[in-house]
Amino acid sequence: MKLRLITREQETFENAFAAQIEDYRKVRPDVEIEVVTLPIADHFMKMVHQRGCTSDEFDLFLCNTDWLPEVIARGEIVNLNEFIDSHPPYGWPDAWHPAMLGLQKCGDNVYGLPWHDGPVVFHTRSDLFESAEEKARFLAAYGRELEVPKSWDEFLEVSQFFTRPEEDLWGTVVAAYTDGHNDVYDFLIQLWSRGGELFDASGNPVFDSAIGVEALQFCSDLIHKYKVASTECLNLGSVESGDYYASGKAAMMVNWCGFAAVCEMPQYSKIVGKNRCTTVPSGPAGSISLNIYWVLTIPVGSKQAEEAYAFMQHISAPDTDKMVSMAGANGVRLSTWNDAEVRSVYPHYGIIESVHAKTRTLPAIPEYPQVNEMISAAVHKVVHLGQDAGESLNLAADEARGYLRSTGRLK
Repeated sequence: MKLRLITREQETFENAFAAQIEDYRKVRPDVEIEVVTLPIADHFMKMVHQRGCTSDEFDLFLCNTDWLPEVIARGEIVNLNEFIDSHPPYGWPDAWHPAMLGLQKCGDNVYGLPWHDGPVVFHTRSDLFESAEEKARFLAAYGRELEVPKSWDEFLEVSQFFTRPEEDLWGTVVAAYTDGHNDVYDFLIQLWSRGGELFDASGNPVFDSAIGVEALQFCSDLIHKYKVASTECLNLGSVESGDYYASGKAAMMVNWCGFAAVCEMPQYSKIVGKNRCTTVPSGPAGSISLNIYWVLTIPVGSKQAEEAYAFMQHISAPDTDKMVSMAGANGVRLSTWNDAEVRSVYPHYGIIESVHAKTRTLPAIPEYPQVNEMISAAVHKVVHLGQDAGESLNLAADEARGYLRSTGRLK
């Protein structure tokens, strides 16, 4: 028997699946599992936009929780309730943090098992922030002690201090590549932390507010006005920006906590033992993080759903979930987050639960992925093409309103 699994292209994901598949085949040597990887934008295009779940090409689909409402509403992934009722994952559901259980549900129906967790955290270089020489230089320049920034104003000031292109060091690195992923998420974190919203209580897009314009302009200004992030960032996605930071080229980074694991891997990182994670800097509305995670699902087109679930159940167990973390991705069970070996290798697991107390999620509506693409296009116009932030967001919001009215979502 052969199962085919499709996932995003990322080395730590691929290594984690390889370890889990090897473990599964110890008990089911008769089952071969082929893994197909695609860049995240292509992964979305094939499985969501082009409705790849309706074919029998794949038996397992690693799905971003952003995309779930659309594929659930179209009936394109399997409701797992019967499988879970008859063969529940070990410790289900209490062995998972509540933040790992909500986004794959629609009513009482469960459509996926959590596999990889975020959330977004603030990465900083301890070798720079704890350096006596750097502290003295900062005090002389700014008249205050060098500390990990707690606000976006402090973040900008410290970024400017550490930006030294002649040393190939930048204050920060951002994932500004236009892929509908971090280019949008970075904007949303700025929007929310300043008190803005994507939609109002009636579901009307309001991300083009004055706060939204300010938030998007800040994202662009980090690269073009303040020049605290290299223009290389325009071609960096979340993975590449994480690698960039791990290479020692930036002092700070706001990105998924999983990249803290990459920083501790000598084969990838020049800052092993030097990365620290804390909460994202605050705006007027406080410190806001983003909760997006990845779940394993079964496409409705699969002719081997029972066997696909058996694999999912197996790899959701404590030992196999831990394999995800030890491979450099992020396991999702509470036991993994609190495992002594995991924490000794990857200390960032010590803050994951507390960060989840300050996370927000994207609107759980089937129409959101299309709205997300509209926002991504607006971000591209401003960050890549230098167009006006207000005009770009207004156009995107008008387009989103028209689309939401055409679907009946907005009256």
